[in-house]
Amino acid sequence: MYPKIRVSLILIEDGKLYLVKHRKEGHSYWVLPGGTVEYGETLGEAAIREIEEEINLRIELGKLAFIGDAIPPDGHRHIIDLYFTGKILGGELKLGSEEILEDVGKIDLNSLPEIDFRPDIGEDIKKAHQNQFCGEARYLGNTWEKPTILDSRL
Repeated sequence: MYPKIRVSLILIEDGKLYLVKHRKEGHSYWVLPGGTVEYGETLGEAAIREIEEEINLRIELGKLAFIGDAIPPDGHRHIIDLYFTGKILGGELKLGSEEILEDVGKIDLNSLPEIDFRPDIGEDIKKAHQNQFCGEARYLGNTWEKPTILDSRL
């Protein structure tokens, strides 16, 4: 068994982060839009496709901002998450038709601690946004639980 590779997009306009609400196993929580990279698909192609499918927007892929692992304590799965910035080029914000999708919205970066946002990387996003995502991509470690900020300079 191999890790699954997932791309997520950090799309911010006017201090608000685009998020989608997932419903799985009776639980609802907010996540960055994105999804699994399909075989034969580049990371960029996957990111663009996932944003179109989930929130009906066209984007220009930006830079790689974060890399993280998601490994639960029982080890039943392993996801490698690649977090990219992006620029919205067009489209009309609308929730896709996937069964797990429950809602779409723009959440103020300062309000992230008040919602169930997974993985809990809101502070990392906020700090990187304040620094205009300058510098190299950062490794967040295992984000299944609350992440450890590995670089206090941001």
